[in-house]
Amino acid sequence: MPALAARIEAAIGGLLKSARRRDAKLFIKCAAFNSIPSPTLDVTSPECGDTNSSLLIAHTPLGENRFPELSWSRQPTTGDPGPDIVEYLVIVEDPDAPLPSPVVHGIYYGIPASKTTILPGDLRPSSDAKDAVLTGGFKYGMNRRQTVWGGARPVLGHGMHRYMFQVVGLSESIDTKGVGKVPSKEVLEKAVEGKIAAWGVWVGRFERKFGSNGE
Repeated sequence: MPALAARIEAAIGGLLKSARRRDAKLFIKCAAFNSIPSPTLDVTSPECGDTNSSLLIAHTPLGENRFPELSWSRQPTTGDPGPDIVEYLVIVEDPDAPLPSPVVHGIYYGIPASKTTILPGDLRPSSDAKDAVLTGGFKYGMNRRQTVWGGARPVLGHGMHRYMFQVVGLSESIDTKGVGKVPSKEVLEKAVEGKIAAWGVWVGRFERKFGSNGE
């Protein structure tokens, strides 16, 4: 990035530092989750570490822009574990962007119940690419850049951003015909009503500073 453009972006980022924390508008805060207010899935990134670990440059457009490896499991319980999970949905959002709502970086749904890890290679278009099917055996939804995955790229100088990797277990499959080829977050919020069986979040953190990462 040219030095002048970077300085201007960093100055704007500094002015907007207080515009952040749109947590109330995250996917897991929609009405469908009212019956399960607390997480029941443990989510981690074997590549980065436990929740609140830093994302790597490789996970951003400053590097390879690849998805960080993500794994999850149901939390142990001595009581009723709740409904069986038939499939998973994963949605990644940045609630710290200086915008009215969180920025959606990736949406993946129709993930088989037997699959509890997403690897970068799972996000390549498959031979069924025309139907938005990925090599991991699931489909993708609409992110801000209308791509399969958009890595972390917060405003320069805006401070640390949190990237919320929200994993949702569903007791019923999403009607793929009903949500369309590449559904938005808002469409899926309605599609999962009455189907939430479990959920959990892994938080990855990333910050762009003027003069670092080659900027």
